Amino acid sequence: MKTPHMTTKETAEYIGVHPDTLRKYVHQENLPVLRFPGRRKWMFRKDLVDQWVEKRSQPEIYINGQLEKETVHQEYGKIRVLQP
Repeated sequence: MKTPHMTTKETAEYIGVHPDTLRKYVHQENLPVLRFPGRRKWMFRKDLVDQWVEKRSQPEIYINGQLEKETVHQEYGKIRVLQP
């Protein structure tokens, strides 16, 4: 079974952002993209995009400015605590 591939425009629509924002995600936030030598066109695998979105949607707990990775799911559930 083939993995569905999406263009930049299709991927932006899929996750609900502008294509420029999608490009920012690729360059600054490690959104996985396939780019073949000699071609400017980007292709996105749906399964990798879904994994990236899932990872980014996980809650993060900061206590005194330190990220607490172990307690995220055990004690706090889906609470995200933001500190300046």
